Amino acid sequence: AGDFFGEGALMHPKKIRSASIRCVTPVHAIEISREYFEKYLATEEGAMLNLREKDRTRKRQRAKTILGMQSNMIEKNLQKGDYVFKRGEEGNEIYILEEGKVDISVDNHAVLSVQPGEMCGEHSLMLGRPRNVTAKCVSDECKLHGLRARDFYELLDSHPKMKAAIRD
Repeated sequence: AGDFFGEGALMHPKKIRSASIRCVTPVHAIEISREYFEKYLATEEGAMLNLREKDRTRKRQRAKTILGMQSNMIEKNLQKGDYVFKRGEEGNEIYILEEGKVDISVDNHAVLSVQPGEMCGEHSLMLGRPRNVTAKCVSDECKLHGLRARDFYELLDSHPKMKAAIRD
């Protein structure tokens, strides 16, 4: 209640939806036309940025859900100071952090902290390039689930729209 959906298609240049919505209980919803939506964006400072961030968050959550459903995930347990991966290495896995905290750094400067439920390592797999950052366990313990590159690529090729959905 009180949440919204469908804004992604209103913001997409080609008016394309990135997901299907199905009611699982009775719902009372209000439809807002493109005209009123665009008026809202024009009058509310920061509204477009907030909506884009919400749209990105939803897409990322869908990707994590899809990855988490894979039966061939491998578990990786690390201790404080252990590396998940280092800058320059080949990207062989994508990871979802289950427990702990992982810091992402460039040249020993932390740029991002990965929290439970978040992903890391996707950049090099999506672009087919070596790791551009270092990921290190900074909590007492870190538990990650990884998907090997070949399994990740099979997932991307499993449906014509899968690659675009994961890339988004």
